[in-house]
Amino acid sequence: MKIRVLGCHGSQLPHRNTTSFLIGKNVLMDAGSVTPVLTLEEQLHIDHIFVTHAHLDHVRDIMFLADNLYYAKREKPLVVCSSRGIIETIHRHLFNNVIWPDFSRIPSVKAPLIKFEILTPGRTKMLGKWQVRAMAVDHTVETMGFLMESKGKSVFFLGDTGPTEAVWKIAGNTKGLKAIFIETSLPGSMQNIADRTGHLTPVTLAAELKKMSNVSPQIYLYHMKPQYAEEIRREVAALQNKKIHIIEDGQVIRV
Repeated sequence: MKIRVLGCHGSQLPHRNTTSFLIGKNVLMDAGSVTPVLTLEEQLHIDHIFVTHAHLDHVRDIMFLADNLYYAKREKPLVVCSSRGIIETIHRHLFNNVIWPDFSRIPSVKAPLIKFEILTPGRTKMLGKWQVRAMAVDHTVETMGFLMESKGKSVFFLGDTGPTEAVWKIAGNTKGLKAIFIETSLPGSMQNIADRTGHLTPVTLAAELKKMSNVSPQIYLYHMKPQYAEEIRREVAALQNKKIHIIEDGQVIRV
């Protein structure tokens, strides 16, 4: 399983892109930074986008990707996948013919460029070669984590989250779990604002990982606020957990 990090930061600055992962050639996990990174040819390969939540740093480039695919005359629809509430939010506030054209009705209602696929939290669904299970996590807005499984290997993308519970039970019972991608946005000195905004610090990350039993996957951290990156790195290093890795834009991870 090849995962390319298109963007992994919690804010945008030069050379610091917001969240998006390319899985293989045709699946995106979030779409915060897609079109500035991928060539048009690479963009044309994308079939599914899994959206953890509707905050702009995770969905912004769905709009630009749709625009590019339409004018490249792609005929196959781009499928945007998430819970009903998240899909409705994206449709209502982005593809509403005010902020952006409604590509779920363009070029026609019967053959749109974008199709929305609603996933029921807790249930498993086959999409392409992937067996996907959406799970709710705890953020300031409705947010999903996605357990992605193919050929006996699984990866869990937890999205933006503060301390949560149910996903760790699922992780502990998942055979073949190779990796968990989880945010760590702020340093311990900002624990109060992290708690209020539904984010993790290295301290709360460590507490979350202790909730997971039976498995020992690699842990990939993302969504750091760039202004606090060095402070977060020092605190993560102090955890002395060799399974924890802080990822970078452009990195390719194979699991």
